[in-house]
Amino acid sequence: MTPKLAEVLDAARALSRSERAEIAHELIATLETTEEFDEARYAELTSAVNEGIEQLDRGEGIRVSADSIDEYIRDLGQVATKRAARRIA
Repeated sequence: MTPKLAEVLDAARALSRSERAEIAHELIATLETTEEFDEARYAELTSAVNEGIEQLDRGEGIRVSADSIDEYIRDLGQVATKRAARRIA
């Protein structure tokens, strides 16, 4: 460990728990977010939307009742989160 890194860690340890959590969150975000990464995610999203529209045009859509749309979207979000975690790992 470099002296500068040790100094930064000591300073961070002196912060409150919530401040340390905020720093950790910001540091993790810098590891995950790059312009190239964002562009790739945007391209994947655009491709998925276009594929979905083509499926609807072919009559391959599904029906979701208004009462269950929140649950359906939440479930899709969980699936997407798991897929994203596998790609990042």
